[in-house]
Amino acid sequence: MASGRSASNTQSGNSGQLAMPTSPLRFKEFDYDPHNLPRSLLEAIGLAIACGAQTEMAISMAIGGCLGLDVGYTAAATTHMTLPLKFSVLRSAAEIRIDDLDDLDTLDELLDAADKALGKRHEIAHARWCRDPDNGALFREKQVARTRVEAERIPITAYAIKADAEVIYQAGMDLVSFLAQRDLMPPIPAQILPRAHKSKAARKKRRKQ
Repeated sequence: MASGRSASNTQSGNSGQLAMPTSPLRFKEFDYDPHNLPRSLLEAIGLAIACGAQTEMAISMAIGGCLGLDVGYTAAATTHMTLPLKFSVLRSAAEIRIDDLDDLDTLDELLDAADKALGKRHEIAHARWCRDPDNGALFREKQVARTRVEAERIPITAYAIKADAEVIYQAGMDLVSFLAQRDLMPPIPAQILPRAHKSKAARKKRRKQ
């Protein structure tokens, strides 16, 4: 859908009673075609999503570090975990691995910050974006449907999205710094062991020979 409409008339009343509208409803046209969004906004959206992927990777690395896994096993264990599951597993593993109570408090703060930052990423990634064709103003449309459908069109700028991207990025980097200072980064194996012959397809082919 390349355009949308919203009602623009107002109603007023006295003594708590709404007056009938004096004119027909008028609708404002908005342009929802992503191709017509300015490059600066598109770049900001992409940056925020990329920063979110990096911060989520930091959470995966923290899980591997607390479980004593190298990067290979960490990838195998965490790649398809949902984000809420990653946070849950990390907090559980950290309580077992980390003995210093101050460090656990710090980690809680870092994870709360990362959770909030990735919430921003989620909003950016799943928002509908539009512009006012009359003046070029930009908006992010937020819609929820918990027992009832509600929508809100929020004015936005590329600068604000870039600022959110930096918050998302920094949340991940702060977690990486915490892990590095405590030797909790998953190690990289000295050598990559060949395993192409272990795949299901390779084993099936071997049985046919």
